[in-house]
Amino acid sequence: MKYTVPIALAFLLTSCGNDPQEQWARAKASYDAHLYAKAKLDLVDLLEADANNWQARELLIRSYIDMGDGEAANAALVKLPPAHRPKDYALLAGETALLRERPDEALEAVKQINSPSAQRIRALAFLAKDDSSAAATAFAAGVDSGNPTPRLLADYARFALQQGDVLKARSLVDEALKGDSRSIDALLVDGQTATAQGNLARALDAYDKAIKAYPGNLAAITGKASVLGDLGRIDEMAKLVDAASASAGNDPSLTYLKARVAAARNDWKKTRDILQANEDDVRGGDDVTILYAQALFKLGQTEQARARLQPVLTHAPGNAAARRLLAAVQLQQNDPAGAVKTLEPLAVKPTALAEDARLYAQAAKAAGLPGADDLARTARFPTPQSFAAALADADRALRAGNWANANALYKQIMASTDGKNPLVLNNLAFTEGQLGNKTAALKYALEALKYAPGNASVMDTAGWLLFETAQDRARAVKLLQQAAAKAPQNATIQKHLQAAQTAQR
Repeated sequence: MKYTVPIALAFLLTSCGNDPQEQWARAKASYDAHLYAKAKLDLVDLLEADANNWQARELLIRSYIDMGDGEAANAALVKLPPAHRPKDYALLAGETALLRERPDEALEAVKQINSPSAQRIRALAFLAKDDSSAAATAFAAGVDSGNPTPRLLADYARFALQQGDVLKARSLVDEALKGDSRSIDALLVDGQTATAQGNLARALDAYDKAIKAYPGNLAAITGKASVLGDLGRIDEMAKLVDAASASAGNDPSLTYLKARVAAARNDWKKTRDILQANEDDVRGGDDVTILYAQALFKLGQTEQARARLQPVLTHAPGNAAARRLLAAVQLQQNDPAGAVKTLEPLAVKPTALAEDARLYAQAAKAAGLPGADDLARTARFPTPQSFAAALADADRALRAGNWANANALYKQIMASTDGKNPLVLNNLAFTEGQLGNKTAALKYALEALKYAPGNASVMDTAGWLLFETAQDRARAVKLLQQAAAKAPQNATIQKHLQAAQTAQR
């Protein structure tokens, strides 16, 4: 929240050897720098010296709200007499009620106000009451006011994401960032939306900007750590999580990320121990449950793993990761018939992934089902339908800029074929590059070049990656020159060539 520096500071009194004017200036500077905990220290000191310092109390309330401490904000808010309440007192009361998980109080606080900020509070209160329809109406009313705040747009974008409307979320968050490129709400939901779109490079950039503008913001830190994990940059992820834990303690989001780090390093005992020691705090999310079950499975505790996976599939039968893991558990428990039943929704369709078809064939054979040998032979290679479907899905994700999903799909295609398709290799190289994994990208690009040395797109990808990684810039220029000669109308190739030649001068 924006706070205007008061002109008159004569009301401040000197106490305890501190200059009140200096303390106020320091508190205000800390608040403007989003260092709310630091601002709080000076503000509390000022109020101990003068409990009637209403401007210090107001800024303390705003600091508590921005820190997410609803109880402390409310305790400070009720001490403001009517004569000294700011113009947005009702909004402050609404924000405080939301933080205290009292949606009815929030609705009551803003019932006479229809500004965009009030509509935002109203929408969030309705969401807390599980009334999505009323929340959508309130969000829309805030936008239709003609002057929506970045914070309203950001929360509306987050709501759209929860509803599965990624395109609407992207439009809203872009509008929010246009209004305030440093808004913490907009930056955080930008990272979430980019992650949903598979554009992990943009997500990482959004979280980096949030951390720079709001040092210590836990949501930004955990968001960045999660993206680093998705990118396979586990050492960077671990370093970030450890640094955050030193100041934030055992926050549930950090606990889950610590477990992810351990799992990525194949330390399943540590993964289990982390989740087990903090079970009450991290309970609830399917991702956490599946990770916990995977650790139990890897450690041979199959019955416990099975008990955790069954509820996931009860409320989310389409969760493919849970199905695959449960089937593996059932096979380990000598229940191949159960594994067959678990895998059927994934494996019996012509477009089934090769890994699902193979696991299904393994379960069918163990269960002694007729035709199991035929299933095993078929599962060795993808069907034309499944290959075409996977390729179409990957290409669709590529065109949409969903780099992470496209990358995963191309890798699945590589694993179920001979791995020599230059188109797949080239697109895999491109997506790895977009995700920031330049070394891996170059490896795939050079492999694609080996199988299609005269293809302009393949030459461009390899040449540009050679230039970006500074591996062999002379060869990079040569490849880009050849690509430009073959495709003189391709603006991207011409741009790459110009950049490479300029750098050589």
